[in-house]
Amino acid sequence: MADWDPDLYHRFRRYRDEPVAMILARLALASDARIIDLGCGTGEHTVELAQRCAAGSALGLDSSAAMIDRATALRASLPADLQARVAFARADFRDFAADREYDLIFSNAAFQWARDHRDLLARCFRALRPGGLLVIQMPANDRETAQLTIHALASEASWQAALGTIRTPSDATVRAPAEYAAMLAEIGFTDIDCHYHVFRHPMDGPAEVVEWSRATVLRPYLDALPADRHDDFIAELTRRLEHGYGTSGPLVFEFRRLFLWARSAAN
Repeated sequence: MADWDPDLYHRFRRYRDEPVAMILARLALASDARIIDLGCGTGEHTVELAQRCAAGSALGLDSSAAMIDRATALRASLPADLQARVAFARADFRDFAADREYDLIFSNAAFQWARDHRDLLARCFRALRPGGLLVIQMPANDRETAQLTIHALASEASWQAALGTIRTPSDATVRAPAEYAAMLAEIGFTDIDCHYHVFRHPMDGPAEVVEWSRATVLRPYLDALPADRHDDFIAELTRRLEHGYGTSGPLVFEFRRLFLWARSAAN
Protein backbone atom coordinates (compact mmCIF):
# COMPACT_ATOMS: atom_id res chain seq x y z
CA MET A 1 0.00 0.00 0.00
CA ALA A 2 0.96 3.65 -0.35
CA ASP A 3 2.57 5.15 2.73
CA TRP A 4 0.44 6.47 5.57
CA ASP A 5 -0.60 10.12 5.79
CA PRO A 6 0.02 11.26 9.40
CA ASP A 7 -1.98 14.46 8.97
CA LEU A 8 -5.04 12.64 7.66
CA TYR A 9 -4.72 10.03 10.39
CA HIS A 10 -4.55 12.71 13.09
CA ARG A 11 -7.52 14.67 11.82
CA PHE A 12 -9.61 12.69 14.31
CA ARG A 13 -6.84 12.34 16.86
CA ARG A 14 -9.07 13.07 19.85
CA TYR A 15 -11.26 10.09 18.99
CA ARG A 16 -8.34 7.82 18.09
CA ASP A 17 -6.72 8.60 21.45
CA GLU A 18 -9.74 7.46 23.49
CA PRO A 19 -8.83 3.74 23.58
CA VAL A 20 -5.29 4.60 24.67
CA ALA A 21 -6.62 6.78 27.47
CA MET A 22 -8.74 3.83 28.59
CA ILE A 23 -5.66 1.59 28.60
CA LEU A 24 -3.50 4.10 30.47
CA ALA A 25 -6.16 4.50 33.16
CA ARG A 26 -5.76 0.80 33.95
CA LEU A 27 -2.05 0.33 33.28
CA ALA A 28 0.49 0.08 36.11
CA LEU A 29 4.20 0.06 35.27
CA ALA A 30 7.35 -0.45 37.29
CA SER A 31 9.65 2.56 37.36
CA ASP A 32 12.31 0.71 35.33
CA ALA A 33 9.97 -1.00 32.83
CA ARG A 34 11.27 -1.84 29.39
CA ILE A 35 8.54 -1.22 26.81
CA ILE A 36 8.02 -1.83 23.12
CA ASP A 37 5.22 -0.23 21.09
CA LEU A 38 4.37 -2.30 18.00
CA GLY A 39 3.00 -0.14 15.20
CA CYS A 40 3.79 3.09 17.03
CA GLY A 41 2.65 5.51 14.33
CA THR A 42 3.80 9.05 15.08
CA GLY A 43 5.05 8.06 18.51
CA GLU A 44 2.98 10.05 20.97
CA HIS A 45 1.80 6.97 22.84
CA THR A 46 5.34 5.57 22.99
CA VAL A 47 6.39 8.78 24.71
CA GLU A 48 3.41 8.64 27.09
CA LEU A 49 4.43 5.14 28.13
CA ALA A 50 8.04 6.18 28.76
CA GLN A 51 6.84 9.11 30.87
CA ARG A 52 5.06 6.66 33.17
CA CYS A 53 8.28 4.91 34.24
CA ALA A 54 10.92 7.29 35.51
CA ALA A 55 13.86 4.98 34.85
CA GLY A 56 12.37 2.86 32.08
CA SER A 57 12.67 2.92 28.30
CA ALA A 58 10.31 2.67 25.33
CA LEU A 59 11.00 1.62 21.74
CA GLY A 60 8.48 2.33 18.99
CA LEU A 61 8.43 0.27 15.77
CA ASP A 62 6.55 1.17 12.60
CA SER A 63 6.97 0.21 8.95
CA SER A 64 5.80 3.60 7.65
CA ALA A 65 8.58 6.01 6.73
CA ALA A 66 6.20 8.96 7.13
CA MET A 67 5.11 7.88 10.59
CA ILE A 68 8.67 7.22 11.79
CA ASP A 69 9.85 10.55 10.40
CA ARG A 70 7.15 12.26 12.48
CA ALA A 71 8.02 10.15 15.55
CA THR A 72 11.71 10.98 15.17
CA ALA A 73 10.89 14.68 15.04
CA LEU A 74 8.78 14.28 18.17
CA ARG A 75 11.67 12.58 19.98
CA ALA A 76 13.99 15.45 19.02
CA SER A 77 11.62 17.88 20.74
CA LEU A 78 11.67 16.03 24.09
CA PRO A 79 13.69 17.03 27.15
CA ALA A 80 17.10 15.36 27.12
CA ASP A 81 16.39 12.93 29.96
CA LEU A 82 13.20 11.66 28.32
CA GLN A 83 14.76 11.66 24.85
CA ALA A 84 17.44 9.30 26.16
CA ARG A 85 14.76 6.80 27.20
CA VAL A 86 12.73 6.85 23.96
CA ALA A 87 13.75 5.39 20.61
CA PHE A 88 12.04 4.79 17.27
CA ALA A 89 12.93 2.45 14.45
CA ARG A 90 11.45 1.76 11.05
CA ALA A 91 10.60 -1.93 11.09
CA ASP A 92 7.61 -4.14 10.37
CA PHE A 93 6.15 -5.20 13.71
CA ARG A 94 4.79 -8.32 12.00
CA ASP A 95 8.41 -9.59 11.98
CA PHE A 96 8.93 -8.77 15.67
CA ALA A 97 10.92 -11.28 17.70
CA ALA A 98 12.83 -11.03 20.98
CA ASP A 99 13.80 -13.23 23.91
CA ARG A 100 12.58 -12.14 27.37
CA GLU A 101 13.45 -8.49 26.78
CA TYR A 102 10.29 -6.54 27.64
CA ASP A 103 8.07 -5.83 30.62
CA LEU A 104 5.30 -4.41 28.42
CA ILE A 105 4.39 -5.14 24.82
CA PHE A 106 1.88 -2.50 23.73
CA SER A 107 0.09 -2.14 20.43
CA ASN A 108 -2.65 0.31 19.54
CA ALA A 109 -4.65 -0.07 16.31
CA ALA A 110 -1.97 -2.04 14.47
CA PHE A 111 -2.48 -5.79 14.97
CA GLN A 112 -5.45 -5.79 12.58
CA TRP A 113 -2.96 -5.31 9.73
CA ALA A 114 -1.22 -8.61 10.61
CA ARG A 115 -2.50 -11.92 9.26
CA ASP A 116 -1.24 -14.67 11.56
CA HIS A 117 -2.17 -13.45 15.03
CA ARG A 118 -1.42 -16.73 16.74
CA ASP A 119 2.19 -16.76 15.55
CA LEU A 120 2.67 -13.09 16.41
CA LEU A 121 1.16 -13.50 19.87
CA ALA A 122 3.42 -16.50 20.48
CA ARG A 123 6.42 -14.36 19.57
CA CYS A 124 5.18 -11.67 21.93
CA PHE A 125 4.98 -14.29 24.69
CA ARG A 126 8.61 -15.24 24.10
CA ALA A 127 9.62 -11.57 24.11
CA LEU A 128 8.14 -10.85 27.55
CA ARG A 129 10.08 -11.10 30.77
CA PRO A 130 8.51 -13.22 33.54
CA GLY A 131 5.41 -11.39 34.73
CA GLY A 132 5.47 -9.13 31.68
CA LEU A 133 2.28 -7.63 30.29
CA LEU A 134 0.73 -7.69 26.82
CA VAL A 135 -1.80 -4.96 25.96
CA ILE A 136 -3.31 -4.77 22.48
CA GLN A 137 -6.16 -2.74 21.01
CA MET A 138 -7.61 -3.46 17.58
CA PRO A 139 -10.53 -2.00 15.66
CA ALA A 140 -13.30 -4.61 15.37
CA ASN A 141 -15.90 -2.54 13.59
CA ASP A 142 -16.79 -4.75 10.63
CA ARG A 143 -20.52 -4.78 11.52
CA GLU A 144 -20.97 -1.00 11.55
CA THR A 145 -22.78 0.76 8.68
CA ALA A 146 -19.65 2.29 7.12
CA GLN A 147 -17.71 -0.95 6.72
CA LEU A 148 -20.77 -2.92 5.62
CA THR A 149 -21.43 -0.27 2.99
CA ILE A 150 -17.82 -0.32 1.78
CA HIS A 151 -18.06 -4.11 1.30
CA ALA A 152 -21.38 -3.87 -0.53
CA LEU A 153 -20.22 -1.10 -2.86
CA ALA A 154 -16.92 -2.82 -3.67
CA SER A 155 -18.81 -5.98 -4.65
CA GLU A 156 -21.00 -4.24 -7.24
CA ALA A 157 -20.36 -4.59 -10.96
CA SER A 158 -18.75 -1.16 -11.43
CA TRP A 159 -16.09 -1.87 -8.82
CA GLN A 160 -15.97 -5.64 -8.35
CA ALA A 161 -13.13 -6.38 -10.78
CA ALA A 162 -10.75 -4.08 -8.92
CA LEU A 163 -12.11 -4.30 -5.38
CA GLY A 164 -14.18 -7.47 -4.99
CA THR A 165 -11.53 -9.48 -3.14
CA ILE A 166 -10.51 -6.72 -0.69
CA ARG A 167 -11.72 -6.90 2.90
CA THR A 168 -11.33 -4.41 5.69
CA PRO A 169 -8.80 -5.42 8.37
CA SER A 170 -11.51 -5.83 11.02
CA ASP A 171 -13.30 -8.30 8.76
CA ALA A 172 -10.23 -10.10 7.41
CA THR A 173 -8.07 -10.64 10.49
CA VAL A 174 -9.79 -9.77 13.77
CA ARG A 175 -11.45 -12.59 15.71
CA ALA A 176 -13.91 -12.64 18.59
CA PRO A 177 -12.78 -12.07 22.20
CA ALA A 178 -13.42 -15.69 23.20
CA GLU A 179 -11.16 -16.92 20.40
CA TYR A 180 -8.32 -14.69 21.54
CA ALA A 181 -8.82 -15.73 25.15
CA ALA A 182 -8.47 -19.39 24.17
CA MET A 183 -5.49 -18.64 21.92
CA LEU A 184 -3.64 -16.68 24.59
CA ALA A 185 -4.24 -19.40 27.19
CA GLU A 186 -2.92 -22.07 24.82
CA ILE A 187 0.22 -20.02 24.20
CA GLY A 188 0.81 -19.80 27.97
CA PHE A 189 -0.48 -16.39 29.01
CA THR A 190 -2.28 -15.84 32.30
CA ASP A 191 -4.54 -13.06 33.70
CA ILE A 192 -6.30 -12.90 30.33
CA ASP A 193 -8.98 -10.31 29.63
CA CYS A 194 -10.35 -9.95 26.10
CA HIS A 195 -13.33 -7.68 25.55
CA TYR A 196 -15.06 -5.22 23.23
CA HIS A 197 -15.76 -1.57 23.95
CA VAL A 198 -17.88 0.64 21.70
CA PHE A 199 -16.82 4.28 21.44
CA ARG A 200 -19.36 6.90 20.37
CA HIS A 201 -17.89 9.64 18.16
CA PRO A 202 -20.01 12.66 17.18
CA MET A 203 -19.51 13.48 13.48
CA ASP A 204 -20.77 16.39 11.38
CA GLY A 205 -22.11 13.94 8.81
CA PRO A 206 -21.40 10.85 6.69
CA ALA A 207 -18.72 12.75 4.77
CA GLU A 208 -16.67 12.90 8.00
CA VAL A 209 -17.05 9.14 8.45
CA VAL A 210 -15.61 8.78 4.94
CA GLU A 211 -12.67 11.02 5.88
CA TRP A 212 -12.09 8.92 9.00
CA SER A 213 -12.13 5.80 6.82
CA ARG A 214 -9.78 7.25 4.18
CA ALA A 215 -6.99 7.27 6.78
CA THR A 216 -7.32 3.54 7.50
CA VAL A 217 -9.84 1.02 6.14
CA LEU A 218 -10.27 2.68 2.74
CA ARG A 219 -6.53 2.68 2.02
CA PRO A 220 -6.37 -0.75 0.32
CA TYR A 221 -9.48 0.06 -1.73
CA LEU A 222 -8.14 3.36 -3.00
CA ASP A 223 -4.71 1.83 -3.64
CA ALA A 224 -6.37 -0.75 -5.90
CA LEU A 225 -8.18 1.89 -7.97
CA PRO A 226 -6.69 4.19 -10.60
CA ALA A 227 -6.36 7.69 -9.21
CA ASP A 228 -8.93 9.03 -11.65
CA ARG A 229 -11.60 6.77 -10.10
CA HIS A 230 -11.02 7.77 -6.47
CA ASP A 231 -13.41 10.71 -6.47
CA ASP A 232 -16.22 8.67 -8.03
CA PHE A 233 -15.83 5.91 -5.44
CA ILE A 234 -15.73 8.37 -2.54
CA ALA A 235 -18.73 10.28 -3.85
CA GLU A 236 -20.79 7.13 -4.24
CA LEU A 237 -19.75 5.83 -0.83
CA THR A 238 -20.75 9.14 0.77
CA ARG A 239 -24.15 9.00 -0.98
CA ARG A 240 -24.68 5.42 0.24
CA LEU A 241 -23.77 6.34 3.80
CA GLU A 242 -26.21 9.24 3.79
CA HIS A 243 -28.87 6.67 2.95
CA GLY A 244 -27.52 4.13 5.44
CA TYR A 245 -27.36 6.57 8.34
CA GLY A 246 -30.56 8.28 7.26
CA THR A 247 -29.01 11.74 7.29
CA SER A 248 -26.51 13.98 5.54
CA GLY A 249 -26.05 15.90 8.80
CA PRO A 250 -24.73 15.21 12.31
CA LEU A 251 -24.63 11.64 13.57
CA VAL A 252 -22.93 9.49 16.19
CA PHE A 253 -20.36 7.13 14.69
CA GLU A 254 -20.23 4.01 16.85
CA PHE A 255 -16.84 2.35 16.71
CA ARG A 256 -16.23 -1.04 18.32
CA ARG A 257 -12.72 -1.91 19.45
CA LEU A 258 -11.21 -5.10 20.86
CA PHE A 259 -8.90 -5.03 23.87
CA LEU A 260 -6.53 -7.88 24.79
CA TRP A 261 -4.81 -7.96 28.17
CA ALA A 262 -2.60 -10.87 29.20
CA ARG A 263 0.47 -11.60 31.30
CA SER A 264 3.37 -14.02 31.11
CA ALA A 265 3.72 -16.18 34.19
CA ALA A 266 6.11 -14.93 36.87
CA ASN A 267 8.96 -17.31 37.68
